Amino acid sequence: MTEAQLKSFPAFKQLPIYDESDERANSITTVHGAAKYPNIRECLTLTEVEECLKNPRYVPLGGLRATTADGPIAVAYFGERTGANPPSQ
Repeated sequence: MTEAQLKSFPAFKQLPIYDESDERANSITTVHGAAKYPNIRECLTLTEVEECLKNPRYVPLGGLRATTADGPIAVAYFGERTGANPPSQ
């Protein structure tokens, strides 16, 4: 997925998208960085992002810009809520 495709989701419009070399990326890509969430979900496709956005267990955290052999991509990251972190209404 491209950065433009990721930003087309309203939930990601205002969230950060970091370069893979940016240390701030740890705040969304690791459990240690996103300490509020015991699990982090990584989504590489539009379908995966759509599925996570439909599931109230997942909270969008931001994205990561990466370069592959096929060119630049964007990866979406979600924190996973547990029973201790119910969705806020």
